[in-house]
Amino acid sequence: PELCHGCGGCELVCPQDAVREKPHRIGTIQASRSGAITLRTGLLDIGVSMASSLVHSVRQRMEAGITAILDAPPGTACPAVATLRGADFVVLVTEPTPFGLNDLKLAVDTVRELDLRFGVVINRVGIGDDRVHHYCHDQSIPVLLEIPDDRRIAEAYSEGQLIVDAL
Repeated sequence: PELCHGCGGCELVCPQDAVREKPHRIGTIQASRSGAITLRTGLLDIGVSMASSLVHSVRQRMEAGITAILDAPPGTACPAVATLRGADFVVLVTEPTPFGLNDLKLAVDTVRELDLRFGVVINRVGIGDDRVHHYCHDQSIPVLLEIPDDRRIAEAYSEGQLIVDAL
């Protein structure tokens, strides 16, 4: 069971039909509402590493015809790709640091491989250098928003406020 990724491959290739999948819990999906907005959250159980399966379950609960914003985990591993597949547009968030640029390049390669439209938000502008800006310019990647490194933003966030409301 700890080797299972929930893809069904073992059952398909077993020549003796000795392998059967059976449902088992890997996490929960919670829903909450605020006005006209519904938030669905996938919570992976402790010790479970099958995040892609949980992402698929959350996506299956999306309502047709309703705009959905999916928050992917950071990086370019399977759970992030599972979240991105089929998206109309991807917003990549980075910081203007060497580590941020490295991760951004990997994410750009991924969204380009998936043939998705995308843009970049640069968070904490002012803490690093301008290499992220140069990279986006050189790669013709639109910078959608720059968020300054401002203590007031962190304070508002820690109090559950939106930046646009706090500032």
